[in-house]
Amino acid sequence: MMSQYRGGIFTGFTMCAPSGLLPDWIFFQAFGPPVPRKGGVALFADGGIRSIEASLLKYGFSEDEVAVVHPRDLSRIAGKETRIVSISGHDFLGINPPTSTFTDFIRTGPPYNRMKFFELMHHPVMSRVTTVAGGKSAWQVASPYMMERLHLDHVHLGEGERTVPRAFAAILAGEEVPPIITGEEVPVEEIPPLVHPNIRGLVECSRGCGRGCAFCTPTLQSLRHKSADQIIHDVTVNAHGGSKSIILHAEDMLCYGGTPLHPDPERLLPLVRRTGEVEGITNIGFSHIALATAYHHPHMVEELSEYLLTLPDMPYIGVQTGIETGSPQLIAMHMRGKPAPAPPEKWPEIVVEALGLLHDQNWVIAGTLVSGLPGETEDDVQASLELMDRIRGLRVLVVPLNFVSMNPARLSDQDSFTADKMTPAHWQLYGACIEHDVRIGRELSHLMVGGNVITRNLGKFALNFIMRGAERYTSALKEGHPPEDFDLGKRSFLIPDL
Repeated sequence: MMSQYRGGIFTGFTMCAPSGLLPDWIFFQAFGPPVPRKGGVALFADGGIRSIEASLLKYGFSEDEVAVVHPRDLSRIAGKETRIVSISGHDFLGINPPTSTFTDFIRTGPPYNRMKFFELMHHPVMSRVTTVAGGKSAWQVASPYMMERLHLDHVHLGEGERTVPRAFAAILAGEEVPPIITGEEVPVEEIPPLVHPNIRGLVECSRGCGRGCAFCTPTLQSLRHKSADQIIHDVTVNAHGGSKSIILHAEDMLCYGGTPLHPDPERLLPLVRRTGEVEGITNIGFSHIALATAYHHPHMVEELSEYLLTLPDMPYIGVQTGIETGSPQLIAMHMRGKPAPAPPEKWPEIVVEALGLLHDQNWVIAGTLVSGLPGETEDDVQASLELMDRIRGLRVLVVPLNFVSMNPARLSDQDSFTADKMTPAHWQLYGACIEHDVRIGRELSHLMVGGNVITRNLGKFALNFIMRGAERYTSALKEGHPPEDFDLGKRSFLIPDL
C-alpha cells in the first residue's frame, strides 16, 4: 500500500502474489519500491490514509502530531511521545479474492501483503503504543481472537472521517474506547479536502455503487458524489505534489453525478475537462467503470475518449471493471442490477459490446471473472468459457478469481471457493484466461513497468519470467486438468499462520 508501483498500469496487483516466485529483492525492486519520503514522512500515500490524515488535521490535531510513514521509517519517526500507530490496508491477512486465488494455485509461500502486515505487527514500536487497524480489510481482524494474536488494541470498521478523530482524541485523553469502533456514513460535504498527495494521483469522486451485487461490499454504501470543486481541489493537491497522472476514483466513474440507471454527462464531462486543465496534468484514468453504463451510453464513452486522448500522455485509457460471469442465471441470482436497465439474459451481449466499444476507443481494461459463486453449475462455467471465446482479441486483461466470502457482503455466510472444489470446466476457464492475458500482457508490457532504464529492464525480466511460467500452465488447464506440478497435498498458505 506504500508504493507507486513504478507508475505501471495495474501493477499494484502484484502485491497480491505469493512470495517465492522471485527473490524478494528483485520482486520489490521491479514492482513495488517504497514511496519517496522526506525526513521519514511519506510524500505519497494511499487514498484512505490521506483522507484520515486530513480528518485528523481538520479535527484540530496539528501537522506536528500526525505523520504518514512507510513501515521502513517507523523506528525513526515513532518516538517516546508517540501514543497511537494506526494501520490501513486492503488485505491484511491475504484472504481477499485476488490474493487467495493466486496463493491457492501457486503454493510457493505466503502472500506478500500478509507477510508485510505480520512483519509490521512484529515491529518493536507496536508493543509500546496503542494500535488501531482500519481500511477495507479491517473486517478480517475484527474478532477478539485475531486482535489478541496480532496485538491490536482497536479495529475500526467502515468510513472513518467522523469517528476516527473522535476515537483518537478519546484514547489520548485516557477515556474508554471500545475494541471495535463502528464508523458512520459521512455526507460528502464533510469529507475533508486532501492536504498531501495520494499514490498514483488517485482522487475520490464518489462513494457507494448502487448496483447491489451480493458478493461485493462497496454496494452496501449509499451512492454519493463529491462536488466538482472538492474534486478539483484534490486534483490540484496531487498535481502540486508532482503527479502528472490523475486517477478519478468511483465504483463507476461513468455514473458520476447521476445514478446507475441515469448517468449525468452534464456533470461528468465538465469534471474531466476541468481535471485536464489543472496545470501539470498530462494523463487521466478512471479507477472503475460498469460495463452496463458503457453499453447503454456509448456516445458518452465516445465523447469522453475523444477528449482524454488529446492529453499529452494518453496512449490508452486505463480502467478496471467487473465481468464476473458469462452466465445470465448467476447474474439473476446474485447481481440483477449489474446489467440494468437491461435484464440478466442480456449480460453476455453487454460484456461483448461494451468491451468492443472500449477497445475501439483505446481503453485498456482489467476485468474480474469470479468462479464458484453460490449456486454455480457446470452450465454456468461453460457460459463463461463461451464468453472468453467471444472477447478474444479485445484489449482486456481478464483476472480470474475464486469467490471469497467477505464481510459484510450479503453472501458472507456462504463458503469460499477453493482449488479443491474445481471441476475440469473451471480449470479450462482458468486456462483460457491465462492464455488470453499472456497475449495481451505482451502487447502492453511497455505500459506495465516504469522507471529508469535499469528498473524497466528489471521489471520486464520479472514480468517475462512470470508470463513464461503462466504459459507453462495453459496446455494442461485447457484440457481440464490442473498443472502437472500442482498438488493439493502440498502445503496451502490460504489460512494465515498466526
